[in-house]
Amino acid sequence: MAYKNVHPSNRGTALKLRPDRRTLVIAASVLVLMLLGTVLALRGCGGAETAPVPTAAPTAAPTGAPTAAPDSGSPTPAPPATEMAPPDLSEAITARNVQRRDGFPMLAWDVEKFSMGADGRMSYSGAGTLTGVDVSEHQGKIDWKKAAADGVDFAMIRLGYRGSTAGGLYLDEFYETNMAGAAAAGVPVGVYFFSQAVDPREAQEEAAFVLEHLKGYDVAFPVVFDWEIVGGSAARTYTVSRRTLVECARTFCEAVKEQGYDPMIYFTRYLGYRKYILRNLTDYGFWYAEYEARPRFAFDFDMWQYSESGTVSGIDGSVDLNILYRG
Repeated sequence: MAYKNVHPSNRGTALKLRPDRRTLVIAASVLVLMLLGTVLALRGCGGAETAPVPTAAPTAAPTGAPTAAPDSGSPTPAPPATEMAPPDLSEAITARNVQRRDGFPMLAWDVEKFSMGADGRMSYSGAGTLTGVDVSEHQGKIDWKKAAADGVDFAMIRLGYRGSTAGGLYLDEFYETNMAGAAAAGVPVGVYFFSQAVDPREAQEEAAFVLEHLKGYDVAFPVVFDWEIVGGSAARTYTVSRRTLVECARTFCEAVKEQGYDPMIYFTRYLGYRKYILRNLTDYGFWYAEYEARPRFAFDFDMWQYSESGTVSGIDGSVDLNILYRG
């Protein structure tokens, strides 16, 4: 670095005063060293360019609640989906009434207050919560008394589904059995319908189907619009636009709300960011699905489906587990 501070006029004057051969050799050597020093100094200041670190490949969104089989009867997995990273909420998560400029509520759960117990149940130290399961024909016959004794506060029961290919409407094979069993065990319930609606007309048809099959049952918890993409590009819902999906959800929710039920919308992280326009649906409850130790979502929700591999007495195999905010 010292060679950068030698003034060129001084070097020129010294060479003119002593023009003998030895002096010229020495001068030439000095000049070479000066040039070499300059090059090294410039390299030291600029530094080597660091190659960018590749980011990890995005993970697929969870499939969430037990998905409906297509009309053929065999389950179809959801396609992988690129997820959008949520914004930094370190200063925004302060209370449930925190609002964005357009009035949409930011996440009010304090994620640091979630903790998973040894039994695989999520707890929350900041407010009152309830533990629930969501079930369908995939769980088979359930001993609801054992489930209640094992800490199940409520259950979300699949009422039915629309097929993902031809689009027929079907009642869940165990819907009536589950509704009767839960009632006998004193477990309050809500229901969800697995939607494959492609327009508001079909969403209205689904709501009418749900309302018809709710007759005679006591439903204390929400009636849920559970729209998902299954089957990749072959799915009937694959090309549904965000605006159309919002109208489908609103149509379904308004129909059940008019009949005195509490409407709710189920979505994964991918659907919440990339398919729904949630700020247009804030009149309804939100049921969020993500299988992590902490929810990684910017916006507020009422219920979190945090596991698809829970274990509950009276239910064979794995079952989805949920935690519901109660204030």
